Amino acid sequence: MRGFLSLMMCCLLWGTAYSQITYDITGVWENGAGRTISVRTLEDGNVEGEFLDSVVVADDGTFALRGEVNKKKCAMLMSAKNGFRTIFLDGKPLRLTIKESEYSYKNPSGPYVLENETRDQAAAQAMIQFWGDDYIRNFSLGGLGISLKRADTRQKRDSIAQEIERVAKEQRDQMEAFLQSYGDSDVAPFFIEVNMLRMMSLEQIAAFYDRFTDRVKQTEKGKEMGERIAQLKRLAPGSPAPEFELTTPDGGKLALKDLRGHIVLIDFWASWCGPCMDEMPNVKAIYEKYHDRGLEIVGVSMDNNKANWERAIERAGLVWHHVSSLKGMNRCPVAKLYQVVAIPKLYIIGKDGKIIAKDLRGEELREKIDELFEE
Repeated sequence: MRGFLSLMMCCLLWGTAYSQITYDITGVWENGAGRTISVRTLEDGNVEGEFLDSVVVADDGTFALRGEVNKKKCAMLMSAKNGFRTIFLDGKPLRLTIKESEYSYKNPSGPYVLENETRDQAAAQAMIQFWGDDYIRNFSLGGLGISLKRADTRQKRDSIAQEIERVAKEQRDQMEAFLQSYGDSDVAPFFIEVNMLRMMSLEQIAAFYDRFTDRVKQTEKGKEMGERIAQLKRLAPGSPAPEFELTTPDGGKLALKDLRGHIVLIDFWASWCGPCMDEMPNVKAIYEKYHDRGLEIVGVSMDNNKANWERAIERAGLVWHHVSSLKGMNRCPVAKLYQVVAIPKLYIIGKDGKIIAKDLRGEELREKIDELFEE
């Protein structure tokens, strides 16, 4: 019996070791002696990711980064003043040269030249190129939206609308180009995680995923994105809001079901989130206007520091319900339940416990709440 247990333990340990993905990144940095290069994973679409390793470049310009991750991942090679390069950690060794050149936001990976570029590595680079381009597009669209509201003639409105459509078409064309080139790459599901979950509609995400090959859908990340899409569908307006219970600042418990019969605004936020705090005056005004008529707000904090959480509540005068797991966004069970990958994120829940709307802010949020209380 003892021998059998020992054999089983060896098998389990071997299986664990076998599941690890090694990375072996070596290269030469021209005139880079004494400088530091690091590698960080792209976790849950966070481009800053999780730190893996760093190394100081040797006197002869060579460097090596070696280690393991628990599964295939996209990562960023980063160096001060020399931009970054997105890579795919798939167990294959990578060899590259870092050229000495000025940083350009239009081409941050310019100094990084892979000697053994594969289609998956090219896909990782195309994925992050879209991320950078879309950042600029979204900034542009925000300004155009403001201009459209202020336009005082039909000619101006038509001109701005045409520019908005041009920018939107540019985005669609770049997504289509990625699918045409890399829809059968193991990196394709990471595109959804990095570029789509935070900003795009469920319809866009599902349509993009459906274009993947069956093989890609069966990869670990492909299955994960399939599950995320299924969960997003369960969070569509008209669906029952997932039940949860979390801890309040005074150590008590609050469950969503405790507020059944009220219109509830679930506000995912954090003390460190600038856009969240910028939105708070709007949320406060809504609460003050409708709380006496039955509106309840539950602030679900993504903080992991209790003192910071409580200080932010007090300083901003947030007098509604507050709960938190104090585990941060990536480990909060309610954030996972509600597919929160960026904050602020808001859900409006009806008296019957079903989701009415989500992802509204500013004027759109005020108008929706006004509409609900006028019915």
